[in-house]
Amino acid sequence: MRIGFIISLIFAILVALFGIQNSSVISVNFFSTKFNISLALVIFVAAIIGAIVVTLLGLQKEFKLSRDNKRMTKKSKNFENEIETSKSEIVDLKIENESLKSKTEALQIVIEALETKNKTFNDEVSSLNVEIKRLNTNLTNEPESIN
Repeated sequence: MRIGFIISLIFAILVALFGIQNSSVISVNFFSTKFNISLALVIFVAAIIGAIVVTLLGLQKEFKLSRDNKRMTKKSKNFENEIETSKSEIVDLKIENESLKSKTEALQIVIEALETKNKTFNDEVSSLNVEIKRLNTNLTNEPESIN
């Protein structure tokens, strides 16, 4: 910003020197109107109009940048909020995952216990089947011995 100000100041001094050195009266035609005016005054008016135009264009660019900056800041805040929400969701999901892991481990223990009971039950059923067969065999053999 300081460099721009220094360059503008040097340019203004050069325009002033140029205007002072060329201060003769000239004839100016502007839209079908004819003026007799000092060349220095024409130079100063042209320089001032140029400065105003450049300032207006700079302000337009600055307003656009300011508006874009506000929009980007708002987007950034929205993204930050989404990130925070996602982080809390991740923590919740990790807690839920750990809970489900512990429930799975507990169910695995229950399944193992049930499998052990099932094996014991199957062994008992097998031994009872053997006993039933033995008793059936004994029953079928006893009537023969009675006869």
